[in-house]
Amino acid sequence: MTTPVQQKIRDKKKTPQQIIDMIKPGNWVNMGSVGGDSTVLTYELARRLGSGPGDLKNIEFWNYAIFFPHSELLEIDPHQEYHCIHEHFFLPWSRRARDRYNVTSWCQWGWAMGMGWHHYRFAKTESRDKGIDWWFNAATAPDNHGFFNWSYGTNNCQIFRETAKNLVVEVREDYPWAEGGRFNTINIDDVEYWVEVDCDKWAWPQINEKAIVPTPEEKKIAKFVLSIMEDRDVIQLGIGTLPSACVAAMADAGLKDLGIHTEMLNYGLITMIESGQVTNAFKPIDRGKSVWTFAFPVDTQLYYDTVHRNQNLAVYDINYTNNLYNLTRIDNMIAIDNCVAVDLIGQQCTGFYDRRPISSTGGYFNFIAFCAQSKGGRGVATMTSRSKHGTSRIVPFLPEGSSVDVPAQLSNYICTEYGIVNLRGLNGYERTAALISIAHPEDREWLEKEAHDNGLLAPKFPVSQLTIEGETRRYPSYKERRKYKTPYSGEIWGYDWDPCQSAK
Repeated sequence: MTTPVQQKIRDKKKTPQQIIDMIKPGNWVNMGSVGGDSTVLTYELARRLGSGPGDLKNIEFWNYAIFFPHSELLEIDPHQEYHCIHEHFFLPWSRRARDRYNVTSWCQWGWAMGMGWHHYRFAKTESRDKGIDWWFNAATAPDNHGFFNWSYGTNNCQIFRETAKNLVVEVREDYPWAEGGRFNTINIDDVEYWVEVDCDKWAWPQINEKAIVPTPEEKKIAKFVLSIMEDRDVIQLGIGTLPSACVAAMADAGLKDLGIHTEMLNYGLITMIESGQVTNAFKPIDRGKSVWTFAFPVDTQLYYDTVHRNQNLAVYDINYTNNLYNLTRIDNMIAIDNCVAVDLIGQQCTGFYDRRPISSTGGYFNFIAFCAQSKGGRGVATMTSRSKHGTSRIVPFLPEGSSVDVPAQLSNYICTEYGIVNLRGLNGYERTAALISIAHPEDREWLEKEAHDNGLLAPKFPVSQLTIEGETRRYPSYKERRKYKTPYSGEIWGYDWDPCQSAK
């Protein structure tokens, strides 16, 4: 006997072609949350782009770190005559389109919890008034109660629900059921239609993450990061081989009772969980759970086996994982993220550098700035001293046409293969000297000259006159500050204290 829920599921199933037939010229389309990328619907829509009778034009895509490389859009409409892409977080294929054809608009993602800030223009109570016409998002098949699970793409889905007139779920059988958390499911009553995806034809790009070997520079950076880590730290890792190198170093360090509270779940964190180092036993929130919000399943079987019905994991929406208040509440939180460049003032850039989009801020600002405000917290910006083009990543001033993703006053640790320095509390001369000390040796003379010429170093203040964290009482070490908390939201200043005891 067919239940009412089963009947709804049957009634709402469509083919991709049927969905595309409903789209009209001038529609705005959201291609999915991070990790919930649309595949088949975007492909079918791309095939309909053109200027002929029945073709679609003036289609605008609003994207948020779409990982799946939609080459058909470049092949069919490379100059974006019939469609336009607004991308908030560039990945390699987005950069290539921008570099080759000067198309695809870059929009600063800002701090990732601020997705609602970007979407306030689209969100309305009544569906007919919402600003996005179509939202395509991957999910699991519905269960017997009519719930789809957002799986790898949970992060922005709760926000997107408030902004789109029509939601079409692309059901993938290779998506695991991710345990929540919160906002990790959606009911058939809140879905207009759903389509099946042929996962063999529309397989995720695969990367052999196990075969990635850190470079000598990355190994040195990892060693420096490890020097400010201890048992019971709660870890957040960003995207890239450099954070993964840090994980490899942690695996050999024998750390115990680590916790995880991250935006991206990746291979490095999975291996840490499997190694037994992660227990989440001392987290003040989500105790016993590794918290995450999205993943790119570039090893489909590994990620499926790790995530599916795993009660040790908890997937949340991005307004929880990247919530500024939550991050300041997690004791001994350490964020390890890639940086593009830092200037001698301490300003950090990750998104748009020297008039060229690189990626975007994403969660970088949240984790670097606010993990450092937890008790014993550290926000670590990691980078090689030079780019792949041989240019210094530490520069006198960020060049014109660069975004400031973390302002100087919120900078904490900066790490290259030549050392790690804590900028917090340093005066201007000390900060400049500290950054020059971890630049590439061949760039230091140039940086010091620029610093003197621009008043960032006094004439008689040499770089060698540098206050190093932990060397004197005037700059205590990280270990001495492990129980110290920067005040936030009206909390008591500094170390824990008992006012009654203090009055005696």
